[in-house]
This record gives sequence, structure tokens and C-alpha cells, in this order.
Amino acid sequence: MTTFHVVHIIAGAWLILAPYMNILDARSMMVNSAVVGGVVLLYNLWYLFARDNVDVRPER
Repeated sequence: MTTFHVVHIIAGAWLILAPYMNILDARSMMVNSAVVGGVVLLYNLWYLFARDNVDVRPER
């Protein structure tokens, strides 16, 4: 398992569990989801384009 997969597991677990832990109000939860989603988006773009390393490549 690579760091890429670990980051996705942690971010996904946070996005699933955070609403049920009652530690943030509704507005903060919305901002939290947007920020975590943005971080995952940027990390995926970096992993895909900057590293040029993906698990599955299409046939050419």
C-alpha cells in the first residue's frame, strides 16, 4: 500500500465519520468537506500529472 492509498483512506474515513462526531457545526462541516475534497483533488492531480505514476494505464 502506497502513501497515495493511505491518504485516501484517511481522508475518506474523516469525511464519513466527521458528521457523526458532532464536533463541528453545519457551516464548519461544509467548509471542512470542501477543504478536504480540495486537498484530495490537488493530491490526485499531483499524483497523476507531476509524478506520471498511476496504478492502471490504458492500452495504446
